[in-house]
Amino acid sequence: MFPLGFCLALVVAAVTGQEMLKNPGMDSMANWDCWNINCDLSTDKHSGSHAIHATNRHHFYDGPSQTVNVSPGKHYNVEAWAKVSKDNGKGQKMTLEVENHLPNGHSSYTTVSSRNSLRTSSGWIKLFGIYLAPPGVKNIKVYFQGPEPGAEFIADAASMTPLGEGSGDWKTHANARIDSLRKHNVHIKVSNDAGFDKNGVTIEVVQNKHLFPFGTAVVAHIMNKNNGGSDQKYRQFVYDHFNWAVTENAMKWDQMERTEGHPNYDTALNAVKKLRSHGLKVRAHNLIWADERWVPAWLKSKSAGEVKSLVDKHVKETVTKFKGLVEHWDVNNEMLHNNWYIRKTGDHDFTKKVFREVHQYDPHVKLFLNDFGVVAGSDATNAYVAQGKDYKSSGTYVAGMGAQCHFWQIPDPLVVKQRLDILSEVGLPIWVTELDIKEPDEHKRADAYENVLRMLFSHPSVHGIMFWGFWSQHHWAGEAASLVSGPEFRINAAGERFLKLMSQDWKTYDKHQLTRGSTYSVRAFAGDYDVYIKRNGQVIQTEHFSVGNSDYNFNLHLSAHGY
Repeated sequence: MFPLGFCLALVVAAVTGQEMLKNPGMDSMANWDCWNINCDLSTDKHSGSHAIHATNRHHFYDGPSQTVNVSPGKHYNVEAWAKVSKDNGKGQKMTLEVENHLPNGHSSYTTVSSRNSLRTSSGWIKLFGIYLAPPGVKNIKVYFQGPEPGAEFIADAASMTPLGEGSGDWKTHANARIDSLRKHNVHIKVSNDAGFDKNGVTIEVVQNKHLFPFGTAVVAHIMNKNNGGSDQKYRQFVYDHFNWAVTENAMKWDQMERTEGHPNYDTALNAVKKLRSHGLKVRAHNLIWADERWVPAWLKSKSAGEVKSLVDKHVKETVTKFKGLVEHWDVNNEMLHNNWYIRKTGDHDFTKKVFREVHQYDPHVKLFLNDFGVVAGSDATNAYVAQGKDYKSSGTYVAGMGAQCHFWQIPDPLVVKQRLDILSEVGLPIWVTELDIKEPDEHKRADAYENVLRMLFSHPSVHGIMFWGFWSQHHWAGEAASLVSGPEFRINAAGERFLKLMSQDWKTYDKHQLTRGSTYSVRAFAGDYDVYIKRNGQVIQTEHFSVGNSDYNFNLHLSAHGY
């Protein structure tokens, strides 16, 4: 590995929230090491009186540094401000990294925060992330890497503080938020015909459907089948336990149009129509994908002008085909990490123009950004905030922020909440678009899914949660992330936990003896309800109502002819 540069040294403090850097304001050179480069104080600063200007750089890793100790297994908030002062005429990448000094004398590396395509005109940008000290690590460095040799930058206002952890009350607080955000008062007033006998009469309020979106990615060709066996169980699981869906691959351009000029929409269209016929709403994923690996092979050799023309044609045809059938479009997938269309066309506003075209062809569908490393990790969280704010300020219609949540280890719910809090700064709804947790032990996975789902459901900015599959036989992460296992379609411990949340913890059931009073209230989750009026256990009357995102008044009249 290369030696490490632009390092912000970190000092562990016992008190949560205590600043751990020496000279964090960078108002002098004290405690900062500038090995093999020039560092000068600059009055061009983000805050304070000065900042540190790094020049005469020969490698992408060259910059100031400072080194201290950390506590293994602890999380830390790490941030700094930076500004490209000389960009060599190119967009520069700046990454806030950590070098972990391992007990065996080797090093490992953790990306804390990253920003792409920075120029002098970008001004001051914030790099922020949450760092977890690995087991055995006691000494680390944190550094910016990425600017090309010869490029210059200014660093200022660095900070590192321990993240408050270990609060046994996080679940209590989350449950309180769920009660406040997701439940509403249903005020029930009962009237009855003259002569109606209230003795032995009970009123049962039973929720049959959630209003909050709980969804999953589905395999389109399984949804389109009419066979039995595991495939039938798969379809029924979707219909029984989710109210939203997204086709995992069928709507991607490289899948629909493998041969130029011969798109096949049937697989995706039929799956979408079948899902809708069973009452599910559908997200559309995705129109184009910024990652070159998923660009149609035949498109890659085209000229810039041809690419623009072919994208316009694809957008118009595809959006029109699915108009009125889908609620959301992921427009250009994973733009934080890839930019093939921008590089190919040379147009930095290419994707914004695509957003505008989609909105023109279907003004009612909601358009989303969608990316990874923003909740399951934090290396791109701040970059995503900047992207969301940029789209809003440019007047480009964007309805939400899609947060892919592929957790490759059991996550800390408090860290998840903090990253969601940061994304909330954009002021757009957040949808968890691709949730899975990879943990081979299904019982540990069950705990992890419950904790993450509880934190997500409790967050005021989260407006929907989509699993990225559930059956091990058709899951990109396999058995280790599944809710249902094997060809026998066994609902495993993680699946049982999910079903318990959906059918018990987060569903409302209330039973009221009419002789106890004709006016009462029920605290109820938003959704659809059946009301069963029973006399001595036998149904004599049935009613229905729906609870939206506010309190609801339900007037129930009991007929003397109902028994």
